[in-house]
Amino acid sequence: MNRRSILIALAAFLLLFLRTAWVGDDVYITLRAVDNFVNGYGLTWNVAERVQPYTHPLWMFLLTAFYLPTRDAYLAALLASFAASLLTFWLVARRDGFAALGVLILLFSKAFVDYSASGLENPLTHLLLVLFFIAFIEKPASTFRLALIASLIALNRQDAILFVLPALAWLVPQNLFCAANRKINLAALGNLLLGFLPLLLWEVFSLFYYGFPVPNTFYAKLGAGIPKAALFAQGWVYFLDSLQRDPLTLTFILAGILLALWRGQTRERLLALGSVLYLAYVLSIGGDFMSGRFFTASLLVSVLLLIRLLRGLSPRGKTAALAVTVILGLFAAPPNFILTTDQPRFTERDLVTGINDERAFYYPISGLMNYRPGKQIPFSGEGWVEHGYALRESGKAVVVEKNVGFIGYFAGPRVFIVDRYALADPLLARLPAQTSGGWRIGHFERDVPAGYIQTLRTGVNQIQDPNLAEFYDALALITRGPLLSRERLAAIWKMNTGQFDDLLEAAR
Repeated sequence: MNRRSILIALAAFLLLFLRTAWVGDDVYITLRAVDNFVNGYGLTWNVAERVQPYTHPLWMFLLTAFYLPTRDAYLAALLASFAASLLTFWLVARRDGFAALGVLILLFSKAFVDYSASGLENPLTHLLLVLFFIAFIEKPASTFRLALIASLIALNRQDAILFVLPALAWLVPQNLFCAANRKINLAALGNLLLGFLPLLLWEVFSLFYYGFPVPNTFYAKLGAGIPKAALFAQGWVYFLDSLQRDPLTLTFILAGILLALWRGQTRERLLALGSVLYLAYVLSIGGDFMSGRFFTASLLVSVLLLIRLLRGLSPRGKTAALAVTVILGLFAAPPNFILTTDQPRFTERDLVTGINDERAFYYPISGLMNYRPGKQIPFSGEGWVEHGYALRESGKAVVVEKNVGFIGYFAGPRVFIVDRYALADPLLARLPAQTSGGWRIGHFERDVPAGYIQTLRTGVNQIQDPNLAEFYDALALITRGPLLSRERLAAIWKMNTGQFDDLLEAAR
C-alpha cells in the first residue's frame, strides 16, 4: 500500500475505534490492582493479601504507565488500547504483499474491532505477534530478539506462547547445538536466556511475591472441577457462536492456516501450526463468555500470512478477495461500519450459551461516545459505581460480591471483597465450582465455606471444616505472611509441589 492508502486506512481505523470504543467490567479488576500499586499498596487486589487477579502482567504495567499521569482508569484503559491497536494496524498496512486485503479484513472483523478497544490485553498481544512475524519471517532476526519477543508475548498472556511455540521448537535446536562437534553453543544459549529474561524475572517475582508461578485466575477458571468433556462441548459452542455473529473472522482464520500449510515455506507453516495449537487450546478450555475475544490473535496471524502468500494474486483475484471480505463483513451482527447504539444488550440465545456480545452489553454503559470529562463510568444508572461508592462509605471491612470489576475499583482499598467467582480469592479459586444450578463459562461460582467470612473479619481461623482450615492456614501464610520468613518460603514449596492437596481433597 502506498502512503496515501495507508493514511486512508488509518483514518478508517481511527473512526471505527472512536465509534466503537468501550471498556468492560473485567478490565477494572486489573485497574483496582493498578490503583493499589500506584498508591503504595503493592501489586494487590485486596490490600491485606498478595493475590494476582490479572492474567496479563505486561498489559498491567502498560495500564499503570497510562494511569500514573491521568489517574483516570477509563482513559488509561482506552489510551493503552489505542496506542497498541493503532501501531498494530499501521504495521499491518505497511507489510509487503496484499496488505489491502489484510487491512480490510481487520476493519470488517467484528471480533478484532471489538477487542481493539476493550481495555483487555488483546491489542498488546496483536502488536507483539506482528513484531514476531517480522522478526521470524520477513527479516529473520537473532535468537536473542526472537526470544525477547516470545518472552514478552508470554508475559502479556501466558497461553499466547502457543502461537510461537512451534517456531521456537524448530529454531532453538538449530542455534543451540553445533552439529559438527555435538556441543552446545554457549553463546546461543546465553542469547536465548537473555531474551527470555523478562519472563523469567516475572516468574521468579510471582513465585516469591504471590507464592505461585501462575495467576489466581488459572486456578479459578481451569481448576473449577468442570468435566473435560463438558468444557470441550462448550468450546464448540464458542466456535459456532463466533461463526454466527462474525463469520468473517473464523473464515479468514481458516483460510490463512490452510494457505500457509499448502503453499507456505517452513516458517509460514510453523506460525500457522502455532495458531492451530492456540485454537485447540481455546476449544479444550471451553472458549470464553466474551464472543470472539479468543479469536482475534489467530485472525491477526492469518491476516499476516494471507498478505504474504497472496502477494502474487492476479488483479481479478485480488478484486474477488476484497469483495468476499466486504460481503462476509456485512453478515456480522452488527457490521462494524453500520453499528447502531440501540442493539439488544443480550439475547435469549446468550442466556442459553453463556456467551455474550460484550461490546453490545457494555456500550450503553461505557461507550466512548457517552464519555464526558469528569463523568464517572459506568454512565448509565446500572448501579455498579454507586454500589462501589456505597461500600466505600459503609465502613464494612469484608463483603461478598460477584462481578467485582467496577464495584471493586470504586469501593477503594479499604474494603475487602470476597469474589464469588474466585478470580481474586485464593481460597475459593482452589475449591470446586457450584454447578448444581448450571454454570456459565468463565463464571464459576463458589460456595463460601462456613466460617470463612468470620475468619477474614477477625483474623482468627474460624473455618469449620478442619481440613480446609488447615489448608487455609498454609495459604494465608503464603499470601499474608512476611515475605522473607522461612516458614512462608517452605509453605510456597509445599503448596506448589502438591503437599497440601490431600487437605483439599478431604474437604470436598
